Amino acid sequence: MNNQTVSNQTIELLQNHRVYREFDSSATVPDSQLNDIIKCAQQAPSWQNGQHYSIINISDKALRQKIVDLQPRNPQIAQCSVFLVFVMDGYRSYLSSEAYDGSFEGFKDSDTLITLATDTALAAQNATVAAESLGYATCPIGGLRMIANDLIELLQLPKYTYPIFGLCIGKPSVEMRLKPRLPKSAVYFDNQYQVDALPQMLADYEQTILAFNEARERKPYRQKFADYYSQPYVAAAEDWLKAQGFLTKQK
Repeated sequence: MNNQTVSNQTIELLQNHRVYREFDSSATVPDSQLNDIIKCAQQAPSWQNGQHYSIINISDKALRQKIVDLQPRNPQIAQCSVFLVFVMDGYRSYLSSEAYDGSFEGFKDSDTLITLATDTALAAQNATVAAESLGYATCPIGGLRMIANDLIELLQLPKYTYPIFGLCIGKPSVEMRLKPRLPKSAVYFDNQYQVDALPQMLADYEQTILAFNEARERKPYRQKFADYYSQPYVAAAEDWLKAQGFLTKQK
C-alpha cells in the first residue's frame, strides 16, 4: 500500500466523522484494539513531551451507572463498549518537581490550563481517529465538566488533575447523518483574521443547520451560543479547579 493510498483513506475517515449517541450495548472492543487506541492517544503531540493527561477506562458497570445518574442526558455512557475519561494531569509534573526540589509555582498560572487542556484534547483526538479507523463509532462527552467535582471523588483523582471530557467507543445502533460544518471561509483565513463577512456567514449557516433538522438541536445556531455564553456553563468550575491546585497563583 503506497503513501498516497494511506493518505486518502485517512482524509476520507476524517471528513466523514460524525458523533453517535446510541450504541449496541452487547458489542465489545477486544483488549488488543483498545490497547492500539490508547497507544495512538499516547503518540499525540505534547508540549515539552509532558504528556499532561491521563485516560481512565470506566470498565466497572456500576461505576458507569453512577456517572449516568449524574449525567442523565448522556445514557450512551452506559451503552457503549468502552468509556474513557480524559483527565488534565499535572500530578506527574508535580512529582517531577518534588524530585528536583522545584517550587511548582509556575503550575498555578492560567497558561497551565491551556497547556494541559491542549495536551489532553490532542490525545483524545488521536484516540477518536484510531477508534473510528477500526470501524467503531465515537461520542465525546463534554458534559462531564458539569460533574467534575463528583468525578474527582469517584475516580480518586489526586491534586493537580481535573476531568474535562469523556469518550464513548462502540458499535452504533442508529445511523447518524453527516452534520454540515461552517464554510471554510468562516474558519480559515490567509494571514489575517477576517471579520466583515462573518455575521452573514453565521446567519446563512444557521439556516443550513435548521434545514438539517437534527432533533436534539432545539434552538437556532446563534441563539444557542448566545444563551450558553450568557452565564457560565459550569458555575462552580473555578472553585473546583482551585481546589485541585489550579489557578491559585497570588496576584
